[in-house]
Amino acid sequence: MSSVSHATPSPPSARLSDAKVAAAVSLGLIVLGGWPLALTVVPPYQDLPNHLAAVTVMRNLAEYPEFVFNGFWKTNSALFAWLSWCGSFTSLETAARVFAFFTLVLNAIIFPRVVLELSGSRERTLVSGLVAWPMVHNWFVSTGMLDFALAVPLSLALLIAVHRQIAAPSPYRVLAIAVLGAITWYAHVFPVLVVFMLIALEAIVRAPVRRALGGVALPLLPTAVFVASSLLGQVHDSDGAMSGYVNFHKVLPVWELAYNAWAEWMWGHSKFTVTSLVPVIVLFVVGLRRRQESVPFFSPLAMIGLTVAYCFCPYIATNWFHVNSRFLPYLWTGLLVRVPPSLPRALVRVLGVAAVAYSIGMGADFIRLEREREEFTAGIDSVPRRASLLPLLFQHSASSDNTRSLLHYWGYYVAAKHTAAPLLFAHSRSFPVMYSAPPPARFNHLGLEGFARDMRTVRDYCHTLLVNTVITNSCETAYRDAWKSFWAEATPRYDYVLAWDITADARAQVPAEYRPIFEKKRLLILARTATPPRVAPTTDM
Repeated sequence: MSSVSHATPSPPSARLSDAKVAAAVSLGLIVLGGWPLALTVVPPYQDLPNHLAAVTVMRNLAEYPEFVFNGFWKTNSALFAWLSWCGSFTSLETAARVFAFFTLVLNAIIFPRVVLELSGSRERTLVSGLVAWPMVHNWFVSTGMLDFALAVPLSLALLIAVHRQIAAPSPYRVLAIAVLGAITWYAHVFPVLVVFMLIALEAIVRAPVRRALGGVALPLLPTAVFVASSLLGQVHDSDGAMSGYVNFHKVLPVWELAYNAWAEWMWGHSKFTVTSLVPVIVLFVVGLRRRQESVPFFSPLAMIGLTVAYCFCPYIATNWFHVNSRFLPYLWTGLLVRVPPSLPRALVRVLGVAAVAYSIGMGADFIRLEREREEFTAGIDSVPRRASLLPLLFQHSASSDNTRSLLHYWGYYVAAKHTAAPLLFAHSRSFPVMYSAPPPARFNHLGLEGFARDMRTVRDYCHTLLVNTVITNSCETAYRDAWKSFWAEATPRYDYVLAWDITADARAQVPAEYRPIFEKKRLLILARTATPPRVAPTTDM
């Protein structure tokens, strides 16, 4: 009697090519991270309204003599070039949504591909999809730093091209490296610097890389020239009066570094997306257990270099914010490429539930933040075109715990009515527009941005004085004097004031010349007029 052998059925993934496995993982990541974009008119990203305002100013420079256009041929310009071009035949809001969705898709494509290329394992690629989902709609996307958010996956694609060129040199790969390097630099220069660092460290630990370095360095030479010009421009950038004499510098303590390692890469807007802590813990444990594994470009030496850079680079340098946090995407990628070929079934279930909860939470955040945007912009019709509007935001966030979601909503007034833009990013040549002449320090956006928040109440002001060791006999008198001085300079410059969540203490200091023309919930719009106009009725309180 013949025996019959029963073969164990192979899993569905075994019948797919490596490329299809990575594509399947990417598709799942796109769905998890991208669907909330359908819930809003414009993505609720912190800095995005400021960027929309900048493009509006660029298009209408004759109306804004206080600004000059810095041109498109520089780093950190991909978003502005896209908004300017795409927004010419559609709305700026639609153009922004397309750019945001493209950034999410590129993240979703590149992260599984990096694992497949550098580890050579389809099993690890599948596992990476279980922990990579917070990296798709990451913190830099949520804050609206979309140029940097785009440059991260582009830089990882550049590393893949370099890896392939080292393994099998080809003129086509030389061209790919040159093009990807230039495109990444155009989006943002910082990721290019990290790529250069990772290639240099890889050459130290791997002899084949040293021997092939010439074939990689040559196509990267144009990008290196671009990077040098950007850094030179940054060194010689205007300071002093152009930046309102503001010069920040901050290095974080250990506990903040640990917190930011999660919050400024893997966390979204609010506590609704706190389940991203699950893959954070998994990746951290994986990294510890497999720390000696030498993955191309993410060797133990490279991981040490990235960690040292993150820990010892300043958080704020001059007027450049979140400097050290820009190393985080690469630290987490170094952990991602070390994922094992399989995980316990119970952990897979936990990660799956956490991913779905995160995605649903992101959608809920989009809905809540869209409602806040609608509340903030409800007064647009009451403001005339080209109004000299002064935004005073006494609160920078409400529904969002991890971004200052309200900070730049005034930009929608600029986009809709071409109002004044005193809070526009404009102190540096790295921005698309810059002050044509330094404004008074009080009205430089770096100083004005936090003024109202620090002046919410007498108590807040007194706390600020104590922190800065300023001694006064009467905080209340000093508070009134500070507001009096502010309004003495603001009143001749601004006919309209947009006050968000103004307190009773602050409202009592508003000059009598300003009368309400719109008031609803937390939004108050004032006009400087002799005859008080009718206040718009309010029904929702």
